[in-house]
Amino acid sequence: MSSAIPQPPGGSPAPGTDRVLAQRYGGGHRRVNRPRRRGPSTRGWIVIAAAATLLASLFVVWIVWGNSQRPVAKDVSFQITDAGHVYADFDLTKDPDQTVTCAVQALNEQYAVVGWREVTVGHVADEELNGRTSTHRVTLRTTGIATTAGVDTCWDDAG
Repeated sequence: MSSAIPQPPGGSPAPGTDRVLAQRYGGGHRRVNRPRRRGPSTRGWIVIAAAATLLASLFVVWIVWGNSQRPVAKDVSFQITDAGHVYADFDLTKDPDQTVTCAVQALNEQYAVVGWREVTVGHVADEELNGRTSTHRVTLRTTGIATTAGVDTCWDDAG
């Protein structure tokens, strides 16, 4: 004996099938009362999103402002005079009132440091400035033949 409900060849269920199915599986759909949703309302989410956007914007402004106060050095050229000396030319962009120290280094073929010097740059005369940028030449003594020379890093002496 099969528990399947026979269907007529037309494809529609036999009369009384709904009653049989309702007895077997339960009839109709019941409405479930869902509990009230927890968490912020739509207005609350808007306030949270606005606060997060404001905080992110303030963070970006803080990062950009902090980097704009930092001195920036750009290597221009270098000249190897002999096995014991090298010249390094660089541009330094800084605020006019800043006193900046730059570490200038000379490297050999294996990228080992063969010369090092710290140079302090304070006030620069207006005729030597191009906006906030000034050009500097540093002579380095080396312990071996250098293949390159340039600024390693610069920092503000006040901070």
